[in-house]
Amino acid sequence: MDSESPRPSKHVCLTKRGPLAISDDPESEFFSAMADKDVLTMVRGLSREEIRSPIQDGVFGLDAASANAAIRKMKAAGLISSRRDGNDHVYFLNACRFRDIIRFLDGLIQSRA
Repeated sequence: MDSESPRPSKHVCLTKRGPLAISDDPESEFFSAMADKDVLTMVRGLSREEIRSPIQDGVFGLDAASANAAIRKMKAAGLISSRRDGNDHVYFLNACRFRDIIRFLDGLIQSRA
């Protein structure tokens, strides 16, 4: 009798992380990540819909390798979050991170007014 449960899909795991590394320059991390063309493509796509792992066929016009590399960069900058759904992960934008950058930019504009 073989009752093994299926193995989780291979993906960039965001749910099993250690303590959050708080950067001393989060705005720089944000803009550095967003300067990557593939990250920007992922952000545009994720603003319309969530994606599910594994990303074998690519997504939003990116091949699988480029999409996974972009996810890693987004993870490092805190731009993306995920939740478990069975053996897969569902990726979505980290709205709080984008709100923080909006507040940062708004503060720059307000300080010049």
